[in-house]
Amino acid sequence: MSSIAISPGHFGVGSGARDIIDEVTEARKVVDRVAYLLQQEGITVHKIVDDRSKKQSDNLNYLIREHNSKNRKLDVSIHFNSSGKRTDQPLGTEVLYLNDSLQAFAARMSQAIAKASGLKNRGAKKRSELAFLKGTNQPAVLIEVCFVNSVQDVKIYQSKFNEICEAIAKECIAYVAPNPANKESDLENVEGEIQKTLPSVGTKGEFTSPELKKRLDAILKDQKMIEAIVRKGIDEQAIHGVWLEKLRDGTLSSADLLGISTLIIEHQIKNAGKK
Repeated sequence: MSSIAISPGHFGVGSGARDIIDEVTEARKVVDRVAYLLQQEGITVHKIVDDRSKKQSDNLNYLIREHNSKNRKLDVSIHFNSSGKRTDQPLGTEVLYLNDSLQAFAARMSQAIAKASGLKNRGAKKRSELAFLKGTNQPAVLIEVCFVNSVQDVKIYQSKFNEICEAIAKECIAYVAPNPANKESDLENVEGEIQKTLPSVGTKGEFTSPELKKRLDAILKDQKMIEAIVRKGIDEQAIHGVWLEKLRDGTLSSADLLGISTLIIEHQIKNAGKK
C-alpha cells in the first residue's frame, strides 16, 4: 500500500501562526505541491483540508477523523512555527513525532528539508501532547516548515519553496514505497569503506560471505540495534557522545557505524591487554 494522507494545519486564514506570512495560507500551498509531486510518482494521496471548522477543537477533531477514515500508510500534517516577536535570526525547520519508531524518519525529514533549502535543522522532536499525533492511528509526523516570524526563515522558504516540497515528497515516498534497489545502498557504502580502509585484504572491497552481508543488512535496518551500538561505545568511552546526536538528527552514515564498531572493538582489545 503506497498511500499517504496529508493535511495543512488549522482551518482558515489567521487561525494559525501569523506574522511575515500566514501559516494557514502557506501550509496549504505546501500540501498542494507535495500532493502533486507524490501523485506524479504514483503515490495515492488523500489531501485533507478543513474549510468548515470555526474553532481549534473542531478543527483537530475533523482532521483526525478524516485521516483515520483513509486507507493509508502515513499521516503528514504541515505547519509553520512561531516564536512570538519578529526576529532577523534564522530559526529553522523541525519535524515532530510521537511514536519512537518514527524518530529516525522524522530526523531524516528535517535533515532533508534543511539540506535542500538552507534552513537551520532543528531536527526531530518527540511531542506527546499534540492531538494530531495522539489521535491518528497510523504512523504520523507533523512538519514545522519554518518560523513565520523569522525574516531569514521566510526569505529562504520563499526562495526555496519547490526544493522544500521536493524534499518532503522524496522522504515520504522513501517511507511508503521504498525502492528495493536502494536497500543495498548502505551495504554498498560499507563495501566502499572496506575497500578504502583495508586495501591489503583481498583484491576487492566486497563481502565474500553472503551470510555476513545478510546479517549486516539486518543491523543497518534496525534502529534500536544501531542506537545500542552507539550507546555502548559512549558508555565504554570508546567514542564521543556527539555520535548519538548524529544518530538522532539523521546524519549518522553507514560508514560512520563501521568506524564506530571498529573503535569499540579496538578499545576493548586494548583494555583487555592491560588486565
